[in-house]
Amino acid sequence: MPQPVINPQPIPIEANYKTLVELQTGGDDSNPTWSDMGKCIENVDHTFEEVTHDMSYYSDEGFGSTDVTGGQLVLALEGKVKPGDAVSDYLTDPAKVYGFSEKRQTRIRLTRGNEQIIWNVTLLSLGGKMGAATDPNTLSIEIKSNGKPSIGTVS
Repeated sequence: MPQPVINPQPIPIEANYKTLVELQTGGDDSNPTWSDMGKCIENVDHTFEEVTHDMSYYSDEGFGSTDVTGGQLVLALEGKVKPGDAVSDYLTDPAKVYGFSEKRQTRIRLTRGNEQIIWNVTLLSLGGKMGAATDPNTLSIEIKSNGKPSIGTVS
């Protein structure tokens, strides 16, 4: 009798919830207070807006070339307002919602496995959004990076 063919296990998907997304909600550069955004955020749209330089050389006979010369991390986050949660309270704080410049600047830390990125960021479109009478208030926040991130590993 022939031996049964054993199919290999499928490659598992990479679930988004395995990325720990934290916001610096207090402290300072040497002793930051990190708060888990996962307790109030339900969806994260991650993009990296690239800056490009387009060129066309005579030797390429009219065909163009592109070089990526820079970029900026942009995160769009959606979730629910949860009074008492450090991130929710931070993002709906009137001093931040109606403040400018340094009042909107903080840092974000992304950790997946042992890889970690810490980025200086600016918070945009802050505050809880109202809706139907029986629905919870929602958060809809945009985060844009400021400068080069710190990329490393953690144990």
